[in-house]
Amino acid sequence: MSEPRLSFTNIAHPAPHRQRVGMLALGFGIVGAPLAWNIELLVGTALSGQQCFPRYLPLAVPLWTGTWGFLLAMSLVAIVIGIAAGLVAWRSWRRTHDEKPGSVHGGEGRTRFMAMCGLLCSGLFLVALVFTLAAILLVPLCSG
Repeated sequence: MSEPRLSFTNIAHPAPHRQRVGMLALGFGIVGAPLAWNIELLVGTALSGQQCFPRYLPLAVPLWTGTWGFLLAMSLVAIVIGIAAGLVAWRSWRRTHDEKPGSVHGGEGRTRFMAMCGLLCSGLFLVALVFTLAAILLVPLCSG
């Protein structure tokens, strides 16, 4: 199927393979891992802060049992979401491989650019999620 071109300029659409990948998949690839990290960081910080510093003085043990397990589970779920976002971005990047011929990387259209942004964001925030998991595993919850 031939892509539409403007007759007076002979310019092709900037994303000729936009129908191969949905905007929802591109959006999830870009914001899935950062959003998971942000939610994990905000909820985890608020929860652990309330557990160890409910008033003015720190506590030696958390107020509620199971806080560490909840933080660990939340971190693992966030990592799974980050991996899923990276896989969706990678699939989108592969589907738009030949979007514009002649590029060193096999394509350079708008859809492919968004998929590459998703790969980079997911990779970067997966590193942040792993460091957050390491902090949960290595740092005691309350050290009063």
